[in-house]
Amino acid sequence: MTGTILVERNVMVNMRDGVPLATDVYRPSDDSVHPVLVYRTPYDKSDAANVGALMINPLIAVDRGYVVVAQDTRGRFQSQGTWTPLVNEGADGYDTIEWAARQPWSNGQVGIYGSSYMGVTALQATVGSPPPLKAAVAYLTGANYFNGWTYSGGALELGFNLSWALNHNWDTLARLKLDSAKRQALTQELTAAVTDLWPMVRHLPLTDMPVLRDDVAPFWRGWLRHSAYDEYWKAIDVARRADEITIPVLHIAGWYDVFLRGHLDLNLRLQSHANDLVRQNHRMIIGPWDHAAYGGNRKSAAGDREFGPQAVSGPALTTGLVLQWFDHWLMGRDTPLMSKPRVRYYLMGDNVWRDTEAWPPPHAPVRYYLHSGGQANTRFGNGVLLSDLPGNLPADSYLYDPGNPVPTVGGRTYRSVSGPGGVQDQARVEERGDVLVYTSPRLLEPLTIAGPVTVALWVASSAPDTDFTGKLVDVEPGGYCAVVADGIIRARYRNSMEKPEWLTPGEITPLTVDLWDVAYTFRRGHSLRLEISSSNFPRFSRNANSTVSPEEACASDFSIAVQQVFHDAGHPSHITLHVVTT
Repeated sequence: MTGTILVERNVMVNMRDGVPLATDVYRPSDDSVHPVLVYRTPYDKSDAANVGALMINPLIAVDRGYVVVAQDTRGRFQSQGTWTPLVNEGADGYDTIEWAARQPWSNGQVGIYGSSYMGVTALQATVGSPPPLKAAVAYLTGANYFNGWTYSGGALELGFNLSWALNHNWDTLARLKLDSAKRQALTQELTAAVTDLWPMVRHLPLTDMPVLRDDVAPFWRGWLRHSAYDEYWKAIDVARRADEITIPVLHIAGWYDVFLRGHLDLNLRLQSHANDLVRQNHRMIIGPWDHAAYGGNRKSAAGDREFGPQAVSGPALTTGLVLQWFDHWLMGRDTPLMSKPRVRYYLMGDNVWRDTEAWPPPHAPVRYYLHSGGQANTRFGNGVLLSDLPGNLPADSYLYDPGNPVPTVGGRTYRSVSGPGGVQDQARVEERGDVLVYTSPRLLEPLTIAGPVTVALWVASSAPDTDFTGKLVDVEPGGYCAVVADGIIRARYRNSMEKPEWLTPGEITPLTVDLWDVAYTFRRGHSLRLEISSSNFPRFSRNANSTVSPEEACASDFSIAVQQVFHDAGHPSHITLHVVTT
């Protein structure tokens, strides 16, 4: 349809507790009723770049025959109430959907969509299953806001979350009842903090961040106090409650996105716990993107790697997908998206799209074992990665000093003060003595993997708690060492994210480092490489090597830990890859 578009600004919609949320309505000027698309954001609904440039321009959707409702979330910009991230989005989304369905311009059919935090608002609303809601789209977002958003493997995602807390509190600051001197001082401190994040990520303890005082971001301390997967996180875990999602979801993820874990978890839970309608019709698309790609200038790149026009992200990708999805579920139209297999993923290395009916695909797990002569430190050491089981080999060891952590270089990070995420060269990291490096012989034929990547280690530490990190790397013939996947495990959470268990210093202990999933082809002449260490800072917070919570630790709590990695017949440490054989 083509015609006049009406935009109503700041329609106040009351939530169940009486708090009004400011809502903009984009709709055709006719007197007909239309399906409605809901978009809820904490980043200012009046910002055209936020509302129109991340997934789909509302004007395009209206021209297609939809009404678009864009809303400031609770406590943000023109909406009233108190801003508490993650907590209110389920109930507020439910109430907004119900309101949209009752309006005279609505036909009662509602969809919800969003990327990043807006994806949080979309997914949280699906759990309550408001009757008018028929479908949802979530893009580069999370589902379990403990593992894969605030924490990963039990370790705080420091770089992203602190940057986010600092950058998105100007509106909160404006609402605080402060005298002019306090407001000016706090404004200056926040400005300095977001300009130079290094002093912020180094600040100890993390729970006592002076710049976040005076209720600028009370959620920050709350997140750090809830450092285990407790009832706080369970209540807002969409993946855990997947059986309560009764409408089809299209979720779009990125291999280098900091939130990839959430899409993977939700996909598995929908496949196993949702009703027949959802199991048969939900869709997942995974591209080669990091979190910055869709909103930045390099929409088909992740770090140093450009994946080509076939891998474009942002509205060039999502406009068509969003319209196809909602055209089918809200307008009853046949669309190409629904005739394709349930999962579409980008195979990096070959740089092509592949389809499968389920993720992970049914490929066989293959183990590559760690070998060395006891000196795997640095890429110049004698660490080797082989398919043969190890024999009577000596352990490798290194010192982990939280005062001198291994720096973050690329990978699944976002807004890291150390540089961009995605594909980055690990060569300099691999020159550190506190990084163990295991490299396969050069490949005689290409090796393609698609599925989970896990590292099983037998370790010992002199500390009662510490971290172990893993990183899968593609070593190119020219020497570039491209990060493919990375992960961490905080040892106290090795058996359960709910109940910490201390290490017995010096005792050999098994644990697993989850590097999440990936689809990647290592080309002929390349080598596989596995890095093992105990820090990846400032992506993750530093473990003090003590029983003190790393989020509450001061420099005086730091100690240097002696770390050992065993790889012998009784302790066959290995990485498991899912190898494509056909």
